[in-house]
This record gives sequence, C-alpha cells and structure tokens, in this order.
Amino acid sequence: MLAAGVVAVAVVVVLLSGGDATGGRALGPENAAPAGAKAVVEVLREQGVEVEVTTSLAATTAQARADASDTTVVVDDAGALLVADQWRDVAASSGRTLLLAPDQVALDALAPGLALAAEVDDVAVAPGCDLPAVERLDRVQGGGYAYTVDDVAPGVDVTTCLADDASGGSGLVELVDGDRTVTVLGATTAISNGAVLDDDDAAFALSLLGQTGHVVWYLPSPDDVPEGSGTLASLTPGWVTPVLALLALTAVVAGVWRGRRLGPLVVERLPVIVRASETTEGRARLYERSGSRRHALDQLRIGTVVRLRRRVGLAASASLDDVLARVGQLTGADPRGLRHVLVDADPADDRELVRLSDSLLDLERAVSEAVAPR
Repeated sequence: MLAAGVVAVAVVVVLLSGGDATGGRALGPENAAPAGAKAVVEVLREQGVEVEVTTSLAATTAQARADASDTTVVVDDAGALLVADQWRDVAASSGRTLLLAPDQVALDALAPGLALAAEVDDVAVAPGCDLPAVERLDRVQGGGYAYTVDDVAPGVDVTTCLADDASGGSGLVELVDGDRTVTVLGATTAISNGAVLDDDDAAFALSLLGQTGHVVWYLPSPDDVPEGSGTLASLTPGWVTPVLALLALTAVVAGVWRGRRLGPLVVERLPVIVRASETTEGRARLYERSGSRRHALDQLRIGTVVRLRRRVGLAASASLDDVLARVGQLTGADPRGLRHVLVDADPADDRELVRLSDSLLDLERAVSEAVAPR
C-alpha cells in the first residue's frame, strides 16, 4: 500500500508536469506521457535507487561494471539495433539484466530457448509464480507480449509468471545461471505511467526494477549499430513507414479523383498542321487585346523591308538606310517620308494603324511597278 501511495503521488506529479505530452518513446524513462515510464523511475530515485539513463553501449557497460553485483541493466531496444555480440556485452557487464519486450536476436543471445508467442491485450492476470518480486501480488496488467520456453541450457533455472492462456506463453520469464540473472519482461504495460496505478502494477514495477541499488536504463541509439550491419528498416523511426504508406494512398486517391474529373485521354494524330492565317490572326488578336499597335505595325514593317530588299536587288546584309536610298531612287519618293512610314510613325489609334499599313502596301506596289514597269 505504501508503494502504491508513493507511486500515485509520483504519477500525479509526472502527469501535471507533462502528462499532456504525446512525444517521446514508449517506456522512455524520461517520457511523462501515459506510454512512458517516468513515474516509476522517479519513485525509484526517491527510494534511494540510483537510476542512470544511457544511449550508448560503451557508457552502459562502463556504468554497470562500476558496481556489477549491485546493478540492474534495463535494456529497451525498441528499434532492434543491437546484434548478438552486443547483447552478450550488456549481460556480461552486470549481475542482473532486464529486457523490455526483446526481439528474437536478444532472446537467442541472452535467453536461448525462449521465443515470442503472441501480443497480449491489456488484461489483469495473476502472477502465478513464486518469484520474490511478485509472489505476494494478486493482479498485474499483462498487456504487451508473451514468451514461450522450450529447451534451455542445462543448469539454468527458469521461472515463468503472468501466464497467457491463449498463447501458452508468459509475460514475465526469469532465467538464473549462477550469479547471472536475465529477466524477460513482455508485460510492459504494467510499468507505464498510464497503467502503473492499476491493480498491483506499482508494487510489481518497483519490486522488479528496485532489486539493486543501481539501475542503468539503456536506450540503444543508431550510433551503436556496428558498421555494415544496420539496415534501412532498423535505422528508420517506426512512424516513417505508416506515413509513407498514407502518402502513397493519398497520391493514388488524388490521381483517381483528378483523372475522373479531367475525363479520358484524347488521342490526337501528329503532326498537327496549323495554317499560317490562323497564326497571324491569333497574333493579331493578342496585339489588339494588349493595345500594342506599334508592335503590330513593326511586324508589318519588317515584312515590307524584307520584301523591298529582294525586289530592288539588294543583298540580305544590306542595311535599312541602303533600302531607303534604293527605294527613293526607284520611286522618286522623299527619303524622309519613306523613313516616316517604315520607321518613325507611331499609330495613336486603330484608324491610323490601318492607314499606315495601307501606306506600306502602296509603297510595295510602287516599287514593284518601278522595277518591272508594264
């Protein structure tokens, strides 16, 4: 009852300080969200247990070896980053190792003979075993994972607790081999902030984690991945895959929606022939819409100058002044008037634009008659 009361106070403090948070890793010792485990860690510290959080294998083994006989190493390898040799290094650094929902790599390295049986719903169950940490408890939340025990090495004492009848596995398995103890905790819901006040979860968590005066809570990081052994899946946060799947599904739905809206594709035979008159009319409408009379007249002037150069027998490299001089000689027109029509005149309205374009046509007729008189 005392343990439950202390934990209740700690949970209230934790939730008030950050209970609305949704970030942080599940079972994180510094995570104040319901899925975290900060409440149990704070109570352990208040009871005199030294709890240190590490994120590297080197720091973990160094802290544990400082007092191996009175140290429990808690390992939460949610990202499945560690390999077998690293797991063995962890276990060799202290007398007690507690694995939180371990994968098969960890089991094969530290608890050979155990295997994951099933994921278990959050249901309170009786411990059903004689481990000192749980034998006096009535009900504990069994949510998490259950493990089965097959063939363990000779001389290893195995105790199973928190049985799951559906899978035949257990939420808590402890293996003792001489002076080394490995505890596999699959029923991790019991130590979370959101459930630690239910049933006998508080006493269960404190008894399980507080058996030594020193706890090293190890959260493996990508820096621990041996060179060449990491995979994209192991290094990618768990939320990335669902988000990518959601984005892909959204893209497919958007494609179907837009495709239905635009209608079926129309096959057009190529090449497409566009008549010159259509292009001319299109440009004329653009010029008219934008009021670019000078630009429209300049286009007509360029065509007129090119045709006049050919008719008077000048080379393509001849300048405009050469064209004006030659046209003036053939027609007897004033060069200043020719320059006004071909260069300087700026139409103020559509009527003047039409008059200047007619002047260009008249000039071309006059040159044609002068070059080839009837």
